[in-house]
Amino acid sequence: MNDSLRQISNLILAPLMWICSSLGFVIEGANSPGDMSDPNTNLLTPFGAAFSIWLPIFLLCIAYGLVQARPRNRERGVFRRLGWWSAAGFAGVCLWGIVNAFAPMQPFNWALLSTAIIFIPTMLLLVKAMLIVTTEKGNLKGFEKIVTWLGLSLIAGWCSIAVFLNWTTQTVTLMTNAGLDTQLSHTIILALALMWGVFIILKSGGNRAYAFPIIWGLVFIVIRRLNSEPSYTVITLGAAIGIVVLIVACLVKPKTKQII
Repeated sequence: MNDSLRQISNLILAPLMWICSSLGFVIEGANSPGDMSDPNTNLLTPFGAAFSIWLPIFLLCIAYGLVQARPRNRERGVFRRLGWWSAAGFAGVCLWGIVNAFAPMQPFNWALLSTAIIFIPTMLLLVKAMLIVTTEKGNLKGFEKIVTWLGLSLIAGWCSIAVFLNWTTQTVTLMTNAGLDTQLSHTIILALALMWGVFIILKSGGNRAYAFPIIWGLVFIVIRRLNSEPSYTVITLGAAIGIVVLIVACLVKPKTKQII
């Protein structure tokens, strides 16, 4: 019963992530994800094309949901180990999409605060699933390896950078009220995001699929800043340096196999 429920949960929640994240585009009056990413107040908002990465992520996660739902995979150890973690992470993305679409933004921006809070456990759950499937990659073959490992690695990586960007507006407000410069405040958040990314990359043994969405996001932050006025040179350089640091982290070979 638990195995079947796990399979059904992933099978349903994977496409539901896409649906819930698109509510703002199909329901009149609902907030779209873009409403949460104002480049005028959040200087770490990447150029709009960056968010196109959600398309392959959704498609791969849906394919993973189909693969793990096959009868022969019901009792397989790899899917038992990671299945509930991925399902819980997918549920978090669904909840984020619903709250983002319908939570009020005026007079207080409950949508921004609520989605930022939701994204913390969501990201941690997806990172846990990614770490599990990375250690189990040798037990997967062919297409199932591609969609399971690649899909979960990409969504974990993208959510890892997104969780910091979601908290940028609130955190920068607190830091600037305390007397810090706006650009410095954004740079501190960027540094924290990079530290987390490097930590997980090393913990995963240099999972490049996990690192790719973070690097992708940083590239589009650089593009956004170079095409904005003012460009905020420190933030631009910080993102560019971060790209190099993450690439180097991917090349570091772990001395011992990571234990989760």
